[in-house]
Amino acid sequence: MDELIIIISLLVLVAVGLPVVLIVLVFSTRGKIGELQAQLDKLRARVGELEARPAVAPAESGAPVVSGDEAPAESVTLAADEPASVVDERDTTLQQAGVEAEPIGADRGAAGQPAAAATIAAEPDAVKLDSPARMANPVDQVEILLRRIGDAVKSYFTDGNIFVRVGILILFFGVAFLLKYAAENSRIPIEFRFMGAAAGGLGLLIFGWRLRLRKPVYGLLLQGGGIGVIYITIFTAFKLAHLLPPLLTFALLVFFCAFTVALALLQDSRALAVFALVGGFLAPFLASTGSGNYIGLFSYYTVLNAAVLAVAWFRAWRLLNLLGFAFTFGVFILWVALDYQVEDMLPAGAFLLVFFLMYSLIGVLYALRQPERLTGLVDGTLVFGTPVIVSGLFMAMLRHLDYGIAGASATMGLYYIALARYCWRNIGAEFRLLAEALLAIGVVFATIAIPYALDGHWSSAAWALEAAGILWVSIRQQRFYAQCFAILLQVGAAVLFLLRNFDDIGSSAWINPSFMGGSFIALGALVSSRMLYLQARDFKLRLLHVPFYVWGMGWWLASVITQIDAYVEHQIMALLLLFGATAALLVYLDRLRQWDWMPASINAALLLPVLSVIALGSLVDHGHVLFSPDFYFWVSAIVLNYWIIERLESVAWPKWVNVAQHTGFVVFLALLLSHELLWRIDRHVSSLGEGFIALLALGLLIAISLAQQGRLPAIKRLGSELQLGIIGTASVLLLLWSLLVNIANSGAASPLPYIPFLNPLDLAHIAFFMLVLGSLRLLPPSLTLQREHILILLAALIFIWLTAVLMRSMHHYLDIRFDLSTLLQDTRVQTAISILWTVIGMGAMLFASRRSLRTLWIAAAGLVGVVLVKMFFVDLGASGTVERIVSFLVVGGLLIATGYFSPIPNKAEPVATEAGGPTHA
Repeated sequence: MDELIIIISLLVLVAVGLPVVLIVLVFSTRGKIGELQAQLDKLRARVGELEARPAVAPAESGAPVVSGDEAPAESVTLAADEPASVVDERDTTLQQAGVEAEPIGADRGAAGQPAAAATIAAEPDAVKLDSPARMANPVDQVEILLRRIGDAVKSYFTDGNIFVRVGILILFFGVAFLLKYAAENSRIPIEFRFMGAAAGGLGLLIFGWRLRLRKPVYGLLLQGGGIGVIYITIFTAFKLAHLLPPLLTFALLVFFCAFTVALALLQDSRALAVFALVGGFLAPFLASTGSGNYIGLFSYYTVLNAAVLAVAWFRAWRLLNLLGFAFTFGVFILWVALDYQVEDMLPAGAFLLVFFLMYSLIGVLYALRQPERLTGLVDGTLVFGTPVIVSGLFMAMLRHLDYGIAGASATMGLYYIALARYCWRNIGAEFRLLAEALLAIGVVFATIAIPYALDGHWSSAAWALEAAGILWVSIRQQRFYAQCFAILLQVGAAVLFLLRNFDDIGSSAWINPSFMGGSFIALGALVSSRMLYLQARDFKLRLLHVPFYVWGMGWWLASVITQIDAYVEHQIMALLLLFGATAALLVYLDRLRQWDWMPASINAALLLPVLSVIALGSLVDHGHVLFSPDFYFWVSAIVLNYWIIERLESVAWPKWVNVAQHTGFVVFLALLLSHELLWRIDRHVSSLGEGFIALLALGLLIAISLAQQGRLPAIKRLGSELQLGIIGTASVLLLLWSLLVNIANSGAASPLPYIPFLNPLDLAHIAFFMLVLGSLRLLPPSLTLQREHILILLAALIFIWLTAVLMRSMHHYLDIRFDLSTLLQDTRVQTAISILWTVIGMGAMLFASRRSLRTLWIAAAGLVGVVLVKMFFVDLGASGTVERIVSFLVVGGLLIATGYFSPIPNKAEPVATEAGGPTHA
């Protein structure tokens, strides 16, 4: 009895004392806030006075303004000798007035104003308390979310009656802990303890109902608190004290759930329903003993969710739906992760199925119960989140069964398709978005039932597709956080699948988890990319369409290539088919179906580089590209690539992109055909000389010739840009080819004899030089400087080629091994090089002297200077040999002749303009 009196006394003290303490705290806090507000007002007023003060402070007192230079030294001395107490008193007075004390001898402003006052007057904005620029700074979404959470918590404890809110919250937890303590320690009969708690809750409920009209907020809070106390009392009496049989407990919980629903609906109070729901869901945890009776827990949650479903039938209270969804599936996920055993499959699966049906219907009811202006609004969290979470839980629970996941997926797919059909036919056109969402979910699950039938370990692929659906709905409803959640879920699901199941290629091609799961992830990413791309340019997440497209296309290609590598024999054909078909589909959607999807156009334009990589791989593996049976696929891929390039000419991108595509195609085709020609001749002609590598340049030479004459159809559409692009690209490649072969190729023309300038290698060079010279006429007059640079580069290349012709000739006719180091060590070769370079330099100087080209003459003279240096540092080392003697004699004679026949041209003389002023030609 004494313990009962103590407990009652404690409850009375808490009920009476806590509000008193809170009242005292509130009033004391208000007093402090009032004092701070008064001080802030004084500071603002003082700042206003300082801003309004005239610029010349001494004028107010009528004292003469004396500058620092005119102040007598005696006054400074007296001020400096002031006692410390006087100085401190003056400083204190100035500080109280809001002005910083000026140090003795400090500099003054331009008008005799003290430095501190001048600073305040010159920078009034520095002391403003409320800076508009600071307040206008944008706050990111994370800060907004945190602020909203803080505002919600603050609103709970500040809006309405603060004492009732805090008191009920504390009372609720206090009752839970008291019941648990009383069940374990008190001597009072346990029945009376629980009856007292229930009576207290019932009293709060009745008292709140009576006040519902006079004080609605107060009455609703009391009703919510009373319902929570009753919930926890019933559940504790059943689970902890074993006072109630399961059937009676279930009946009581059902009754109070229905009773709560009736109260909330009668008073149209979402807050009451939410408060009672939170209390009901928390009750098992507050009174838990860790017994692990999941059947009792989920039976209880079934009753609570039935109440949520009943409320959703009459009201579109999203917060109530989300709370039930979060509590139910959050607890279920934790239980599956920590305590689930295979023997629990049937009862746990039954509960999960019930929860799934409830919340799938709640998502539909939410759209039906919207007001007229929002009719058909879809809650993406419930509509898409429910199948995502349930499918994952079924995967964890049924993975030990061969066809468990497949059956569950197929069942869910049929269920959603039937639900979508019902919504489409019986609800109305305004619910089209809901029907489309349900149909999409049904198709997804019906589709993935096939790969699940083969393997049940990659439901994350389904999550990626569901995330794409959530993103679609959240974009339609402009919910930023839901969009972020959908994006994170999609990426997370793909990463999870990559880590766990991507290498599971099964035992048959294509119909296996690796390919099917990767395809679904790719489909979800590409659909998300398309949705984001279609949004307005100011859409916050629109730029993510690029990484989503790359992510999705990467998954698609990786999934297919994995199958090709594992199951396909002719891999080159499969790769050509994969990339060609993908690019063709993208062009079909983008150009023919007029999607105007820039990422698809860019992706299709990359087909040519991909074909180049495949050709290079085929070249490494087989020695050439167009071999059977790949030949026909190559022809089809090349024709398809040209068709794609033509279709992409209408894309709204810079013209140079189309020029680059056509140029690349022509160059690729020229190189491919040239190499194929060389390979086939080499197979049919024995002992073919290495000089026939000139055939590699044949295709590029033909391309330059066709471009010069404008014979290519694309030149008629794109004009001179394409013409010069083909010529320039082919010329650069031929330049690199020339440098390579002139260093490393002997030019052997077997079975033909080697004749300088009349062998395949030299003929290809001559043709190249002539085509470049002929192409210079195509350059517009504005590119005169570029024409000069090309001529200089061509001259340098001809010089290298002539030197190489000399060395190749000496290799063939003097039987010197063709090796660069061996040739350069031979004295005959060195002599010949000196004579050749001197002849070239002399000829260039003679030409420059006749044309008055001073720059060319100086360059040629420089070459001759190089020959002289070479003769003294290289040739002179073996001056006793015949070759060196000939070298010096010939070069000396040529130099003498050069000085006579090719004098240096004079500098350009100034010429007079029409106005009479001098200028330089």
